[in-house]
Amino acid sequence: MTAFASSPFAAPSTNKFAKLRSVSREIIGIKLEPIVALSSSRIVGMELLSVLASPEKSEQFFQHQSANQSLMLLETQLAALKNTPYSRNLFINLPITVFVETEYFVRILPLLASGQNIEIVDPHSFLLLSAESRACVTQRLQTLADRGCRIWLDDVNGSLIRSFLHCRLPLSGIKIDKLVFWRQRGTPALAQLVSRCAQVASNVLIEGIESHWDRECALQAGAGFGQGYYWPSVGWSEE
Repeated sequence: MTAFASSPFAAPSTNKFAKLRSVSREIIGIKLEPIVALSSSRIVGMELLSVLASPEKSEQFFQHQSANQSLMLLETQLAALKNTPYSRNLFINLPITVFVETEYFVRILPLLASGQNIEIVDPHSFLLLSAESRACVTQRLQTLADRGCRIWLDDVNGSLIRSFLHCRLPLSGIKIDKLVFWRQRGTPALAQLVSRCAQVASNVLIEGIESHWDRECALQAGAGFGQGYYWPSVGWSEE
């Protein structure tokens, strides 16, 4: 992964905020969270997120978002960031449904350039697919990997990663869930989880880094990357 050049730029126009609102009245802006190489503290990418009018309802909101709404949101967000320093090496959240249904997969192909990182936000859903659908998703993810995209599993815990040990997906990285990290930081269990994740993908990221001690715990456990409030995000909203 190469270092990410972070530079300030003007906020997206009011018209672009209006387009975000057209996807959902709940979405009022864009936020970018740094992805950081723990050993060097370099920013190597930015996760593309939404600012909601009711932030406390974000988990529930995105759980009920359809694949079509996810794609509409992504199209609008990428348009807002076009021709900015942040348009490359983004970490983009997508549900597994996008890779199952042909009509959705065809829509995302022109949106994803080489160097983009795709986070599968509901990896457990892959395990619930039929053998035929799993094979289809695997092939489509391989198509994206061949184009230079990097595929990540999001919010992983110990039981989930064990289920992926023999799936043979073309994965570049694993993101360990912040709640798991907070429970296991400073214990041998965290290093064991990182080691198991590294059997599935070469890059391991720990979410929920909020202090220097958190960063040191993640680094000592063997993770290569971190994400969390320890590194300030960049955001724009109507308010």
